[in-house]
Amino acid sequence: MDIYLIRHTEVAVGRSVSYGQSDVELATNYTEQRDRILTHLPTDAPAYLFSSPLNRCRLLANDLATSVEIDLKSVQFDDRIKELNFGDWEMTPWADIPRSTLDPWMADFVNVGPPRGETFQELFDRVHEFWQEKIVSLVDKNNEPVYIITHGGVIRALLCLFLDLSLQNAYRIHLDYGSLTKLSTNGQHYTIQYVNR
Repeated sequence: MDIYLIRHTEVAVGRSVSYGQSDVELATNYTEQRDRILTHLPTDAPAYLFSSPLNRCRLLANDLATSVEIDLKSVQFDDRIKELNFGDWEMTPWADIPRSTLDPWMADFVNVGPPRGETFQELFDRVHEFWQEKIVSLVDKNNEPVYIITHGGVIRALLCLFLDLSLQNAYRIHLDYGSLTKLSTNGQHYTIQYVNR
């Protein structure tokens, strides 16, 4: 079974703001990035399309569903594949976060979360639960592609799962906005076809 992990397109706030689970506007190049994503997807409609419910993923999920002619009602939105919750840091410029709280998080983001936010371990645990419940059960029943439209943190967590990487190394994996990562699985083994295309 082929699975396409699709990162949402570029956001208007840029990389200088901690926006995690906040709904933010998309950059003006949305249409161009969406159309580029479509060129990398198979022409056959996916068997399943899962998406984060945040607007930057929801819009892309709905547009892709329309483009490949699947019923919008069949798009499954799941809170477990939302981006990391940055808690009190949501919508705060990184430069404005006090070093006294930012530095411990940067040193150990796997186990230390932002105030009233979540750790990367907590993100990994919910993403792993989603994967086990929604995707693993499809392997023996489905030969058609599966699309998962989500966020950089979620895709990195999944790659750590597939490759048995330390979560501390998750952000060594570069993922562009609007990028695709493709893998194949038989339920026991994973083959990473490409990352960040």
